[in-house]
Order: sequence, then C-alpha cells, then structure tokens
Amino acid sequence: MGTPVIYREDGNEIAFFYVKSYIEDYREPGGAYPPLNSVYYLYGVYLDTLQDLYKYPMIIDGQPSDNDIRKTFLGGLVLQRPALLLLGDVLYAGFGGLCDAFNYTGSVVAVNLATQSTYTWTTQAGNTSLYSDDWTAWHGGGAGGIWQAGMGLSSDGKDVFFTIDNGGGSTATTLDVTPKDGRKPLAVLSETVARITLDEASGAGIQLVDFFRPSDWQTDSGQDIGSGGLAILDTSIFKTMDGKRIGVATSTNPKMYVTEVDNLGGYLQGKDGTDGILQTIALEGEVFGAIGSYPLEGGYIYVNPGNTALSAYAFTQNASSLFSFAGKSSETNGHWGGAGLPTITSSNGQSATGIVWATDVQAGLRAFKAVPVNGTLVELPLPKVEGAVKFGRPVFGNGKVFVVDGQGRLIALGKRLK
Repeated sequence: MGTPVIYREDGNEIAFFYVKSYIEDYREPGGAYPPLNSVYYLYGVYLDTLQDLYKYPMIIDGQPSDNDIRKTFLGGLVLQRPALLLLGDVLYAGFGGLCDAFNYTGSVVAVNLATQSTYTWTTQAGNTSLYSDDWTAWHGGGAGGIWQAGMGLSSDGKDVFFTIDNGGGSTATTLDVTPKDGRKPLAVLSETVARITLDEASGAGIQLVDFFRPSDWQTDSGQDIGSGGLAILDTSIFKTMDGKRIGVATSTNPKMYVTEVDNLGGYLQGKDGTDGILQTIALEGEVFGAIGSYPLEGGYIYVNPGNTALSAYAFTQNASSLFSFAGKSSETNGHWGGAGLPTITSSNGQSATGIVWATDVQAGLRAFKAVPVNGTLVELPLPKVEGAVKFGRPVFGNGKVFVVDGQGRLIALGKRLK
C-alpha cells in the first residue's frame, strides 16, 4: 500500500492510494504466488466514513502505454515508488521494480479522478527498445525504473518532472557519442531527467516534452541519476540573470545537476560534448532522495548524502556558478542509503527563522539553523527520537513536527504548553 493523497470534492475529503493485491491464477497457474498474478488497484476512500468511493477501487493492470502499446502495465513486476502527485483532477504515480527486479522497466500512470480515464507512459518505448514476451526476464523490457528513493513526482502546475534510472548499468553495447536535443523525441530514456505532459483533449495521452541525460551515463558503474528526483526551485529567489527557472536533480553519481526547468539540457549539448546544463556540483556521498531549499536570506539549497554531512549551498544569481558551498553539519549521518530528505521551515516566512530538518536512520530527527555560521550548520537541541525509517522526512502541522521513528512509531514533538 502506498501513501495516500487527499482529494476534495463537493465538501468531501477522499483519500486516494494504490494497493497491490493478487488474483489467483490470473495470468498463469500457481494461485497467488506467481508475480504475474499480482495486480494494482487504485482506491478512493471517504475520510469520514472509510467507505469506498463509487466505482472504486479500479484495477490498473493491463493498460497499454500511450507511447508503445506493446508495453502494458503489470503490477506484479513493479512498485509504486515515488510519492503520488495530485495535479487538478489528475493523479500521477511513478512505478519501478523492487530494486529494479524483473524487466527493470518503469512507467507513469495518470488517472483522471473525475472520469476514471487512465493513461500510461513507459520509460522504454519504440522499435529500438528491448522487448520480450517473457515479462519477467531481467532487462526484458528495457532498463529504466522510476523510484527516486521515495521523493514525489514534481510539477510546475502543468507538466510533470521526474528521474529515470539505468537499471543497474547501461544495457547499450556501444558508447553513444551523438548529441541529442532534449526537446526532440527520444524513446529509450534510461538515466534521464524527464518532463512529460498529459494531452487529454486530443487523445494523445502522456507525451515527452524534454529530457536531460548526463554525459557519463554509460560509464558511471550504475551510479545513476534515478536515485533522486528533480526539485523545482522558488522563482521568487532562484532564477538566472535572464529570468529562467532552475531545477536541481540528485544522483548516486555522486553529483548534483543544476538545470533550466524549461530547457533541461538534452544529451551532450555543452561545449566539447559536455553536459549542457547550468552547473554540476560534486558531492562527498551518494544521494537518495532530493534537495531542500530555503528562499530567504539570499537563498540556500541543502543536500544530505549518505555517510557524510548535511551540506548547504548559497545562491548567487550573478555568479559564474549559481550555487557555492556555504557550510555543513559537524556530525555525519550514519547510513549509506537511507539519509532523509532535508525539509525547511520558517516562522511565517520571516528572515532568520529558517530551520533545516533531516532524519537519520540511527540518530533520529535532527534540526539545524538554516544559515551556516562560519561554515557550520548549527544543530538545535531536540528530544531523542529512536532512529528513523529510510528516506524519511518530517511533516508539520498545528505547531508540531511528526516523524516515524526506527521502530515504525509515529512520533510528535512540539512546544510544551505552560
């Protein structure tokens, strides 16, 4: 079962979420055991009664992809990995294999909650993509899941942005040295940042708009861009000198990629076959998740790689490098692949009130002043939390911070009332 989103309709609050189940002997004999007999349902449940919404749950399995009808959605071979995105009436979900098992092929499913119209888009399409009638074959459908270590799909209010992994390493037999414009069609999208749009009016369904692929995608030993999503930064602060929007993608490479949101960068579009993006920032560890941002006091972004320190980068619009290292925490997080996504709060948007929060699998919840002091992120005292779940992040409401600890318990911290 995945984390729900809340949809409001005619005064009702409805929770929508995906659930994996099975139908005995659905696609092959063996009862519930064969993976091909597992299916995904989309549930709609009224929050006040927990009763199912009319015509829900609906089965998603068997839906052909808009960009390649050979590639159908098979729930038993994938998991809903990123958090859901609700954009108007349309609910988007990203899927990839369990550590990219089976055929490694990812997809995006979009459901119009008002009409139940369903659209599916595969990361591996067209005649040049791998295909096998054995749906469980390793790499059989092409290598490229969508997982992002749980970070949600991103949106600018119209289109959807996410990253695609390389299935544990490039499956291509020859090195690709041909530059590619990101705003021209590309069917096989292993290891890319992708932007898609949904065209319901014409019936075209989900279509690719733009992409960026790192120049070293075939030689990075499986340390790929798919481990973290794309963060679209607040344009009130974070924009180029000519007003272009900025996005930041993370990876296990380990690097941060700073791109234009409206021109992600394509492939080999920079000088001498380099990355045609705004900036590449080398990191000390691999990132599972995404960055956090703070659009006050000049603007900062934060990244929390595994087995190293939480780090802050200051934004300077008129500099040759938009982001420069500003400071880091004195303590390191103690887990290679489970550090939490940085989350930033302030007191009603007031300057000098920013706090960076991050979970640590071993240390629990940690908090820091948002602006580094003499190169150090100053840690703030918190009550002890017994560890945290992998890739976790705190949420906030009613003056409290909520986090799931390492024992699976929901913990609430808040100011003690006198």
